[in-house]
Amino acid sequence: MRFAQPELLWTLPAALLLFGIAGWISRRRRRAAMAEFAGSPGRAWAEDGADRTRRRLDTVLFVVAAAGLGLAAARPLVFQAATQSELRGVPYILALDLSRSMLTPDVRPNRWTAATNAIAGFLEEAGGDRVGLVTFSGVAYLNAPLSFDTRAIQTILRYTSPLSVDMDGETAGSDLGAAIEKAGRYFVTNSIQPRVVVLVTDGEDSGTALLEVGRRWARQGVKVCAIGVGTRAGAKVPRIQYGGMVSGGSAQNSSGQEVVSRLNEANLKRITALTGGRYHPLGERGEGFRKLREEFLRPLTESAARQDLRNYVEGYQFPLGAAILALLARFAVGAGRNRRPVTATPIRTIETPRP
Repeated sequence: MRFAQPELLWTLPAALLLFGIAGWISRRRRRAAMAEFAGSPGRAWAEDGADRTRRRLDTVLFVVAAAGLGLAAARPLVFQAATQSELRGVPYILALDLSRSMLTPDVRPNRWTAATNAIAGFLEEAGGDRVGLVTFSGVAYLNAPLSFDTRAIQTILRYTSPLSVDMDGETAGSDLGAAIEKAGRYFVTNSIQPRVVVLVTDGEDSGTALLEVGRRWARQGVKVCAIGVGTRAGAKVPRIQYGGMVSGGSAQNSSGQEVVSRLNEANLKRITALTGGRYHPLGERGEGFRKLREEFLRPLTESAARQDLRNYVEGYQFPLGAAILALLARFAVGAGRNRRPVTATPIRTIETPRP
C-alpha cells in the first residue's frame, strides 16, 4: 500500500495528541467545577453518574474515527496486480556480439545461429517488454531503440551476421565495454528507468577498460546481465572473408597460429556481479534466457509495477468507512446520555420537641 499524500500522515499523530490533551484538560476543568459546586468529589452527590465503561469505549471510538479520517485524507493507494499497465514489463537492451568468434562451431551449428535462435524464442515470450538492440564487435551500434515491436528486432537479426561485417583492425574482436557504453548512454539520454543491458556473447573482450566502464555505468543505475554463448573447451574460429566462410579453413593470428575461441565466463561473471546483474550460460535449448527472465526480469517487472502509480487504485473508502462506523457506534453508545443512577444518602430530619 502507498499513499498519494503521505505528508498528511505526519500530522495524524500530532492531531491525536492534541485531541488527547484537549480532552484531558476538559475533564480536569469539569471535575474542578463539579467539586466547587457540590463539594468533595468523594461524596455521592458529587458524582456525575456517567458509566465509565461506556466513556472508555466512547474514547476508543473517537480515536478510531479520527485516525480513519486522517488516513482517508492521505489517500491510500492499493496495488492492483492484474492491471494492463503492469504487463508492460521492463525496458532492456539486448547487446549481441557480432565478432568473428561468434561463428565458432563449438555449439551446433555455431554460436551465432544458436544465440539468434534462442533470442527469437525469448522475444516471443517478451509480452509487454520494451526491447532494444545493440550489436557490437570492436565498436557498438544501436540497431533498434526500445520498442514493444519485437518482430522488428527479429527481422533485423535475420539480416545481420558476422559475415555481413567487413572488419578491419579497429572493428575486429569484441569490446564488451563499448556495448555497455552505447546502451548506457541511450538510457541516460532518454531518462529511462530501470536500465538493463543483456550481453549475448562468448565473453572474449578486446577492450581494456571493461570493469571501469561497468563501475561508471553502475553508478548510473545500469545493471548488466549476460548470456554466455560457447563452451569452455572452445573450438577453432573459421576463416571468413567478406560475405562468407572459407570451407575447411580456420582463422590465424599474426604469428600464423590457428585461433581458438573459448567461452570466457570469468569476464561475464565479473561484470554482472559488479553491476548487480545475472549471468547464465545459453544452454542447449536457450535455458539461460528462461532463467534470466524468471530470476531477474520478472521480479524487476513486479518491482517497477509497484513504483508506477498507474497500477494503483484508490483505497480511501476503507479508512473512511471505518471512521463512519466508529462515529455511528459512538452515537449508539451514547456515553453522555446513559448515566447510572446515583444513590445519595437520604437527608435525615431531626424533629425538635415542641415547647
